Amino acid sequence: MKTLLLSALLCMATLQMPGARSQPRPGMQDIYFFCSAVAETNDGIRRDEDFEDDNDPLYVHRPIFFTMYSKSKDIYVCFDHYNYNPTELAKIRSVNPAKDQLEIMITSRGMLKFIYELKPITLEDKLASFRTKEEAWTWVDSVKATGKRIYILDWNDSFNQNGNGQIKLIQVIPTATNRPLY
Repeated sequence: MKTLLLSALLCMATLQMPGARSQPRPGMQDIYFFCSAVAETNDGIRRDEDFEDDNDPLYVHRPIFFTMYSKSKDIYVCFDHYNYNPTELAKIRSVNPAKDQLEIMITSRGMLKFIYELKPITLEDKLASFRTKEEAWTWVDSVKATGKRIYILDWNDSFNQNGNGQIKLIQVIPTATNRPLY
């Protein structure tokens, strides 16, 4: 009993250490997408990032852009990852942590079992299921309306291919479509 009480007090003290903050962990309230993104495509999931942004003090991590693209169906849907340096961004505009400080999470491959139970969406399959661009826009609107965090696991990311027992989940937000603004 004393051991249990001592353990509980030690855990509470550790959690209340100055500067310690809890990391939001992925969970049932989140949406998970899988994809095998490529650098160039007319139909599929494209991944873009500019490695020169690694040296830009505005970013903690360079932006990453995932685009569902179908030339034949005229579909263009973007999911973007931004992790700005809040000090630098505040010099330009106000900081919105929910959009400006997204995370890249490295977690155990065991997390996949949990994610599969939540029925992740494979972006290539979702893109193929759209008959029109309007269907794609409606789907993106419904994803935005949930207010949930969205994570992408890109199977073509070298980190996810090396079999080191971990996976990389990239938090993204839906940002753009080819829907006219008027």
